[in-house]
Amino acid sequence: MENKYYYISYEKEKVDSIKLIKKIVESGWVDSNMVIINCSPDYSSRLSQLVNHKISYLNDNELFEVIDLPMPYPIMSQIWDSIERKYVMFENYLYDWVRKYIQPDTKYLFIDSGTLRGKNFTKVYQGVKDRIGRDDFKFASLYLQSDSIFTPDYYVETFNKAIHGGLLFEWENVNNPNWDY
Repeated sequence: MENKYYYISYEKEKVDSIKLIKKIVESGWVDSNMVIINCSPDYSSRLSQLVNHKISYLNDNELFEVIDLPMPYPIMSQIWDSIERKYVMFENYLYDWVRKYIQPDTKYLFIDSGTLRGKNFTKVYQGVKDRIGRDDFKFASLYLQSDSIFTPDYYVETFNKAIHGGLLFEWENVNNPNWDY
């Protein structure tokens, strides 16, 4: 059986990234005391970089600090810890990551290119909400899968996996075995 994909071309990703940035800016939430969290850096770095540069005027034309937060693939519950040089359970890694990076009196914008199942963002939400107030962190994604258990604060488009297929960006490896399609 051939996999069906909701294919995102480079041009669509670029246009939708600008739409997402506009939503973030128009919310009035961003200020110079914000840090960008690049969730799933292997998938979201381009989006995080674009957001950072396009909104830098809200920070006296200086780039915002960016912190990477690796997230597991859909078929995994662990991530590669590059400091420890081994795989670790995501929940354990996240607990330590939150203690290390999430500080009171700072805002955090968590960016991921897509919110699919929503499990990773749900875990991040649970880990962060006990450390700082809800007004101090937001979530942003280009695309939201319609059956996701988590809805980001900012997103551009919802898609239905059953109808459109799984999310696939033009730069992705279509044969990646870590997707569960």
